[in-house]
Amino acid sequence: MKLDKELLKNVVASSEVLPGNIYPAKGGRRSPGTDFWLVVSCSTHGAHCIGFNADGEPVSTASYLKGALRERPLVGRVDMEAFVLKEKANG
Repeated sequence: MKLDKELLKNVVASSEVLPGNIYPAKGGRRSPGTDFWLVVSCSTHGAHCIGFNADGEPVSTASYLKGALRERPLVGRVDMEAFVLKEKANG
């Protein structure tokens, strides 16, 4: 059995990038150590993300074209209505 490359391209092209999607980080700058991207808002062609390290701490922000995120596996979802970023408590 062979995979139909055209079908795979169409699946990737039609994958919806939505707020709440979590994608793995790849390559790029390893400091501050972004391991995952959480999409927090979308425009027509872009997605605006918060980067989290392996401990789940927010460490960066970035904007990507939706096509760049469609090439990555969706690794999770967050309910954006329940999502709250809080300042880290001292102590």
